[in-house]
Amino acid sequence: MLLDSTYILPSFGIEVEGLLDGHIKELREAALRGKVSFYCLPLVWVEIIGKVYRESLRLGLEVKEIVEDAVRSLLISGFYRWIMPSSDAVALAFKLRALGHKDNIDNLLYATSVTNGMIFLTIDENLRSFLANKGFKTDHVMDHVKLLSKIR
Repeated sequence: MLLDSTYILPSFGIEVEGLLDGHIKELREAALRGKVSFYCLPLVWVEIIGKVYRESLRLGLEVKEIVEDAVRSLLISGFYRWIMPSSDAVALAFKLRALGHKDNIDNLLYATSVTNGMIFLTIDENLRSFLANKGFKTDHVMDHVKLLSKIR
């Protein structure tokens, strides 16, 4: 499954509304049991860096070590697989942008999930609504609650 940046933020100690520690534990256990594999696009770093930085300012925290540890884990552990969007995915992302969806990272994530036949794990209801309203396939776009109910 392809992860939205929301599902990477807890690696940096950032809480995400609606994503509980129990959910994270279940997702991790599902991956360890081979029920799911986690894929990411390198471009999510654009969102992650911004969110981690803003959160560190808000809390007045020095996060250098946390960031180094999290990045090392994300890139080197092998738990996450990093892939690039194909030319077809880029073309589909461009189409979504032309149709009015302005979040290019979400467009590329969705398009990559489509072209690779992957589940796209996201809590972004605005994206899901946009896609449904424009007639795009959304049965593979789900949040962690729906995914966990399917794999339990």
